[in-house]
Amino acid sequence: MTTSNRLLDFVASMTRVCDGKITDESKLLEHAKPLMHDLVAQDDWLPDSMAVPHPQFYQQHLLYGDPLDRFSLVSFVWGPGQKTPVHDHTVWGIIGVLRGAECA
Repeated sequence: MTTSNRLLDFVASMTRVCDGKITDESKLLEHAKPLMHDLVAQDDWLPDSMAVPHPQFYQQHLLYGDPLDRFSLVSFVWGPGQKTPVHDHTVWGIIGVLRGAECA
């Protein structure tokens, strides 16, 4: 599979999950989690430019925004020692760590 196909396959699969047939959020997450797991299992699809930390602030890069606002895929990049305050997005979300680790 080519690197660009990994991202396109993820988007196509997430679009099918979010097509409106699954209305229970826990079921939606049940279907979406393995898709994220498969995406981050390979580290050859994210452009290098979307993984470079800023010297002072964390970075975020929109990789895909669903035209119906059902989901988005964003690359967040933290440099050493950078952090985000505790916050609540008020929506469902799935975190996949491609490089490094998420620290609590």
